[in-house]
Amino acid sequence: MREPDRAHADANAGDDQPGDDLPGNDLPVFEALLYPHRSLGQRAYLILILGTAIIMGLYGLTFLALGAWPIFGFIGAEWVLFWFLFSRHFRGDRRAERLRLYHDRLVLERVDAKGRFTAIALQPYWLQIVLMRAAEVDSALYLRSHGRQIEIGSFLSAPERRDFAGELTRVLERYRSGGHGTRHASVPQG
Repeated sequence: MREPDRAHADANAGDDQPGDDLPGNDLPVFEALLYPHRSLGQRAYLILILGTAIIMGLYGLTFLALGAWPIFGFIGAEWVLFWFLFSRHFRGDRRAERLRLYHDRLVLERVDAKGRFTAIALQPYWLQIVLMRAAEVDSALYLRSHGRQIEIGSFLSAPERRDFAGELTRVLERYRSGGHGTRHASVPQG
């Protein structure tokens, strides 16, 4: 599983974090990091690329030895295309969402698939957690406040969205009742 880049992996690293310039900077009461499941780790990716290179190289050398040299070139081009597309896909998904509940706001920090960062601050007292079509596979999880609705966790599976919606609802209920226990959560998929 690929961890999001360092700026989104450790909330208490002591470095300046995105969103630190928002008003009322203090320690979060609750924090959750959401990111998509990566079924292939860095080591497995390396094994796959090297394994296919060796296998296709052997096939190519076999055809080269038989005198069918054009096939050697086509096999090499095919592997280069496989490597390029697979590498692009492997690096491509940088999505991550971090929710931080402070005493006066909830901050949603997002990194989209292209690596663009956005931060949104919401007032937590009026915030609603809305889970649409909870029993269905294509459920959707929203933060709703003051006429604004923001979808979160679109890359999570339906059970993970349900679990996270329940946890975030409980945290906000504790917040509204005055119980501010520090809590950190990470919701990796898998």
